[in-house]
Amino acid sequence: MAKLFGIYCASGLTQQHDFIVEKFKLEERNRVDGQFNSVQEPALYMATLDYNTFGPSAFLQTDSQIATLVGHPLLSSDRVRDLDTLNKNYTDNMLKSCEGVFCMARYNKQSNCLDIATDALGIRPFYYMYYEGAFIFSTQFSLLKELGLPLTCNEEGMMEYATLGYYLFDHTHYQEISCIQPGHRVQASSLGVRKTQYFDWCELAKTGEYYEGALEGLKQDLDNNVDKYLGNDKHVLTTLSGGLDSRLIACLLKRRNLDMSALNFSQGKTQDLYCAQAFADSQNIKLDVIKVKDTQAKTVEDRLGKHWRNGAHPDYYRVTRPGLSWSGNGGSVGLGVIYYSEKVYQAALTQDVEHLADAYLSQQFAYIPKSIIRGAEGMQATLKANIIRSLKQFGDVPLDKAYYLFLLLNDQHHHLAIPFDKVDDYQMDFCLPFYSWKVLRHVLSQPISRVRKHRFYHDFLQYAFPEALGAPWQAYPDHIPCTLPKEGIDQWQIKRPKQFNTAKVYGLLFSLMFSQHKRMVNIPSFSAVAVLHSLGLKVYNDKLKVVENILKW
Repeated sequence: MAKLFGIYCASGLTQQHDFIVEKFKLEERNRVDGQFNSVQEPALYMATLDYNTFGPSAFLQTDSQIATLVGHPLLSSDRVRDLDTLNKNYTDNMLKSCEGVFCMARYNKQSNCLDIATDALGIRPFYYMYYEGAFIFSTQFSLLKELGLPLTCNEEGMMEYATLGYYLFDHTHYQEISCIQPGHRVQASSLGVRKTQYFDWCELAKTGEYYEGALEGLKQDLDNNVDKYLGNDKHVLTTLSGGLDSRLIACLLKRRNLDMSALNFSQGKTQDLYCAQAFADSQNIKLDVIKVKDTQAKTVEDRLGKHWRNGAHPDYYRVTRPGLSWSGNGGSVGLGVIYYSEKVYQAALTQDVEHLADAYLSQQFAYIPKSIIRGAEGMQATLKANIIRSLKQFGDVPLDKAYYLFLLLNDQHHHLAIPFDKVDDYQMDFCLPFYSWKVLRHVLSQPISRVRKHRFYHDFLQYAFPEALGAPWQAYPDHIPCTLPKEGIDQWQIKRPKQFNTAKVYGLLFSLMFSQHKRMVNIPSFSAVAVLHSLGLKVYNDKLKVVENILKW
């Protein structure tokens, strides 16, 4: 894992910018591990901190240019070579050929121009802001927030995050901080800052492919991705749940005759645990089960950070690259096309974007509670309008396929934002084979009717990895069911532990009272909600969750 950050001012950095440069330099002095690279020019300070999980850090400096890359290998298995190739031919077409999760920055000393690009899906977020004529940037949101510069609430962004779990467009919690959108470049020069799109998903959405060709093409592209990320590893770390995504990753690794450390985080006596263990037994994979009280309380990345890193697990030093974990993130939405209920699908078929927006809001229970949020009705109308505007960005792509793109470029765009922001805590990175435009193009090539609810995914596994279906799996509700017998409690029916206990509720209330966001909340009403929930007289998980997300950053 790595992070990239810096400050640029076309007319030259001044004393007004010195304190920002000094705060950035603290990142080197405070680091515990990793390789730090930095450069300071009259107009630029830029640095990377790289924990070398994907090999040596990619940082290039010549008499005329400075270039750096954080994230996955893009063109080969060697990031340093990839950076050199891109630097010599830094064009939209060259960037289009890159796969994986990455962010690249390039500075031309002669033209005094800074150029930053993020991957086609924008999985590794990249943030920027302005101060006293300077362009400040970072892959870590908290790094910008902690600069101490004045920040004002972006109510649109906050309500998007509070209800949907992600931002739309370039929004964040603050008006001053923006996020580069997927497949975009940002160029800063004496002419100002210019944002352009280099990757057009609509082009892929309009292509067609024979079904059998799509199945074979998907297999080849997944294989290529795995080989590229694998390098010379002999022993790898992966997570393994009872679902299909992590199982497919395990199949890809198993076919390469690798030693594997597989971790599972489950509640006891669940179908998810039963299915994970059944598959592991069928493939002779040693599965280490770590029992947790609530699988939804923390992300898998959080769990790994606690139970794996820095030698916390006995297998830590057996893995070739212990700071790197394989992940099935992206498979459920990308290949399985979840979050596409029958109601949403029928709405999409009408080609009525407003009708689809209503169906999506209903599916996600994305409603701003009027009782505790001031101006909730107006905010709800704005939220719907922004969803409509997001869907219309895909132009003449049929609405049913535009919705799929909407999920990829919004929900998935911010899916790993918090784990990536905790780079210094985790000091881990993730192999993410599903987050590739070459992989996803095969799903996009098919009618939505053939890919929704794991239909294409299931056919693909039968075609290419039948061993994945040889043991029971935990299926999504209303998706293609698993007909193999299984034991344990259906994870979708598990009664979760109390989501907000008394300490957490009053912690929220206390944080709210000292937050700049408190003006958005009706404090007396929220206090009543907090008391009634804590006493067990009412359950207000949804309302409490909205406030928790408002205070997230």
